Amino acid sequence: MKKIYLFIAVFTLSMNVFSQEKLWYEKNISAHKSYFENKYGITYTIPATVKELDKFYVMWKVRNDPAKHAGYMYGPIFLSKDKECIVAFPAQPHFVSEQENERRGIINSNFPRRQITGEIKTALGLYYHYGSSLNNDAAKFDFNDYVTIIAGHKPHEIFNADSIFIYDLPSADSVYFFDESIEKMRKEKYPYCTGIFICKNGRATMDIKIFFTKKGKKKQNRYIEMLNKHIWYDDKFHYE
Repeated sequence: MKKIYLFIAVFTLSMNVFSQEKLWYEKNISAHKSYFENKYGITYTIPATVKELDKFYVMWKVRNDPAKHAGYMYGPIFLSKDKECIVAFPAQPHFVSEQENERRGIINSNFPRRQITGEIKTALGLYYHYGSSLNNDAAKFDFNDYVTIIAGHKPHEIFNADSIFIYDLPSADSVYFFDESIEKMRKEKYPYCTGIFICKNGRATMDIKIFFTKKGKKKQNRYIEMLNKHIWYDDKFHYE
């Protein structure tokens, strides 16, 4: 299997977040939406079924272990009005510029598989970080056993995207938010996590996490569907 490359630089950036009032944008929905629209051509509206928790730049990891690097930064974070799920939007979508493509050999279209593989293998105890002697590269791992990929008309209809990756994170009760209040809430009531990557060729990737209660997990599809047409890729957008 090919080596996994994870974007762990975001953890270095996070060390400065809490001492600043802003990193990429002010800590409010309006600024976040403007940033996504202007820089990445992605617009979104907030479903009526959720409320905002006023949380931005929140670090999340698959495992609370310094040796395991898989994770990302999220916010805004929402709570469904029935309190059966927490929805975490990315603080910044995943995107690699052409310059980074050349320097690091990373291709945007390959990123979702690499990031998702890293998260799942970390959850399974097979992966720590790139180059770690603890990685179990010999273990059998089939991406398709864990991930559902939706392509064709459906992604285009609901997000103007090309593909959607959906997966349940194994042993999700062991994930970790670095924000104390969000982590307390998650640990007490939300032991399940579903990842959703929304992808469009040549564009940034939306990485959304939904955390469920036991009751909410049984209605998972309903909560995922509440995102339909609330996230949209603008075809007229071009990167500078």
